[in-house]
Amino acid sequence: MWQAALGWVMALHESPADRGVRDKLAAWLAEDSAHRAVYDEARRVWLLTGLVPASQPPAADESDAPPPSTVARR
Repeated sequence: MWQAALGWVMALHESPADRGVRDKLAAWLAEDSAHRAVYDEARRVWLLTGLVPASQPPAADESDAPPPSTVARR
């Protein structure tokens, strides 16, 4: 059920104006009250992950630097 809900979130994200996608999603949500709960959770997770910045590898000059905790303080 989680995979289906996530699939609906992605489909709606990719084609927000597609009436067919919206109608099929509405039908799926109407099939079972559990569908609404898991869809809402999938949307929440989707939104949260969109707020997390992508990780980037360290710059070349930073990769050999010691961790901050080992740097001598002056």
